[in-house]
Amino acid sequence: MPSVQAVGNDTVRSQNIFGQPLTIFGIPVDRETIFSDHNGIYKSRTEKRQRKLIVKSTFIKFFLHHEETIRCLTTGYSPVSIKEQLITGPAFLYFKKAIFIFTNKRILHVPTRFNRSQYGAVSQMLYEDCARIFMKGRTLHVDYKNGRQEAFLYLGRQEKKKLRSLLAGLTLSPKEAGQLKSRVHLCPSCTQILQPGDRMCETCKMKFKTPFKSKLCSLLIPGGGYFYSRFKFIAVLAGLIETALMTVLVLQGLAMHRGIPLAIHWVALPAFALVLEKFVMAYHTQTLIQNVVPEKGDYAVRKI
Repeated sequence: MPSVQAVGNDTVRSQNIFGQPLTIFGIPVDRETIFSDHNGIYKSRTEKRQRKLIVKSTFIKFFLHHEETIRCLTTGYSPVSIKEQLITGPAFLYFKKAIFIFTNKRILHVPTRFNRSQYGAVSQMLYEDCARIFMKGRTLHVDYKNGRQEAFLYLGRQEKKKLRSLLAGLTLSPKEAGQLKSRVHLCPSCTQILQPGDRMCETCKMKFKTPFKSKLCSLLIPGGGYFYSRFKFIAVLAGLIETALMTVLVLQGLAMHRGIPLAIHWVALPAFALVLEKFVMAYHTQTLIQNVVPEKGDYAVRKI
């Protein structure tokens, strides 16, 4: 495969002997960068890794614009607040996995489950809306032109150097340019841009999960909040814990009703643990559906 001198430099390109863009599963990719390392040299292990990620992201072809091509795919994690890290601890690494797709026009952010399968949420960061994009270690930092900042943690170790080269080759537009000025979510059905706070797409009328239903499910159903946000494994685990705590409280209540003396802490501790678990689930599942998750799981990506 021909090589280039700098991955991020559009002025230095090898000759495309086929005359047509390379496509993988119908997805147009930049052949000079997609299978190359940070020095622009083709690597078979890079091709294997990129093809593996493309298999996980074939739906993204419906989101690509005219003359848009993919330059690099990598794994990483969605932004997580300090409060969320304190509440969930290292468990945020389970909930915040994502795939990042770097094209010649933008970065597409696709939250995924633990096995890297997507669950219907997609957002984009247009280069023209960014004042600065850079890598620090394995963290991707994005400064938007509206003053907002985001950090995406633990991007793929294999793509770290390549992404630095790609981002160094970007020519960001003047500060006053840009359309959206920040990261925005896209409808997984019709790919249209969603406005902040939207719980229904104005174009295709697809409905999305709401914080109210998330709280309600968390309070009324064991593990319900996680079932609602489509994290079934954690939902089952949380449901078992809640059921066990409620069983303990019921048995203790029956014992007290029969006149069996019990120390107050044997009642207070499981009650406190149950309330705390409900609170954590209600808060955490709200942060999960901020990614704009479709209400129904059988949606179909389609252009309108």
